[in-house]
Amino acid sequence: MSLTAWGKRLMKRQQFPAIALTLAVPLLGALWIGGSSPAGEAESGPLLPLLTLLMISEFGLILCLVAVVLGFQHGRHQGWTGRHLLMTVGCALAALAFLLQLIRWWPL
Repeated sequence: MSLTAWGKRLMKRQQFPAIALTLAVPLLGALWIGGSSPAGEAESGPLLPLLTLLMISEFGLILCLVAVVLGFQHGRHQGWTGRHLLMTVGCALAALAFLLQLIRWWPL
């Protein structure tokens, strides 16, 4: 079996937005919880290290942008269904949230 046939057997491109959105939700939760300060300590930094917050934000942004591109291509070629439109828009909103978190945590 060739490598491309094996890859197509494991995952189709049309499934990628659903997988990306499923991964984006816990990643955004980790940024939300890990980016907050411990209770009662307003002057202390976030719970997670800064590099970890930046890596999660960048990974989530790239993941969701790829999902938006693949979802848009799928919708353009095979027609938009409600499910694919919802997944693509959800990935676009998640990509925006990751971008805002990346801007928030980038040291200036």
